[in-house]
Amino acid sequence: MSTDHDAPCTGCALDRRAFLSQSTLVAVAALLADACGTGVWDPQLPSTPGAPTSGLNFRVADYPALGSVGGIVRITDPSAGALAIVRTGATSFVALSLTCPHQGTTVNVSGSGFLCPNHGARFSATGAWTGGQATANLTSYPLTYDAAAGTLTMGTPAPATNPGTPVANGTKLLVTLAGVPALAAVGGIARVDANSSTPVALVRTGEATYVALSMRCPHQGATVAIQSGGFTCPRHGARFSNIGTWLGGERTSNLRVQSSVYDAAAGTVTITLPNGSTSSGDGDDVVSGNH
Repeated sequence: MSTDHDAPCTGCALDRRAFLSQSTLVAVAALLADACGTGVWDPQLPSTPGAPTSGLNFRVADYPALGSVGGIVRITDPSAGALAIVRTGATSFVALSLTCPHQGTTVNVSGSGFLCPNHGARFSATGAWTGGQATANLTSYPLTYDAAAGTLTMGTPAPATNPGTPVANGTKLLVTLAGVPALAAVGGIARVDANSSTPVALVRTGEATYVALSMRCPHQGATVAIQSGGFTCPRHGARFSNIGTWLGGERTSNLRVQSSVYDAAAGTVTITLPNGSTSSGDGDDVVSGNH
């Protein structure tokens, strides 16, 4: 005669099967999460690459891939690690860190852009994030192209002498347009503060229209560089359009527009300077704050 202890436990087998099934699902989900990422960018995790060595020079002719628009070459810098140089136009190039902003993996060149092999973030040839794991854009660096010499120089070049002249009580800057070749055509950009401690750029936005912008990055106050028809912060990679609109890289606000008046008859632009400062200096003093 069987007892309750001898009777088969019909629910126990189902419980065990359910337990094993649930355990398997949990394990698979954990593997998928590890392989594919969370889909959420955690700002605590991104690795910020160092700034590349300033003054590095490259001959375009030494890199056959840069002979045509869209060409990409990979180089290594002791300070910044893996970098890419991309030819984006007949006379325009960009330099990008190949460190994925998500978790610091080195991205690969993939087609006409870049792909992170770790969690699948995709980036365009200019470093803009285009899909996959959500993250920021690739960090870009100032790159100057000398068409006559056929060379590329990494880092922010020393500003050339320009015709910006303090006037009145030192709170305004008078720019004589005839002395600024970069402003001869619509879209031209030039730094016009005579390398003062108040960096200012003037942009020609139309046949008779100009915009003056503070070249102080709103993030931490570094002086932005004129690059590829806009501006790039050499410190943390924020990018701005030619009218100062933030485009990508380090998240921040737009560049500050300075009040300016165009005098067509005199061929001048008078710019009201921020803080009334015209003292000399390199314009790159550090603003306190943590990245």
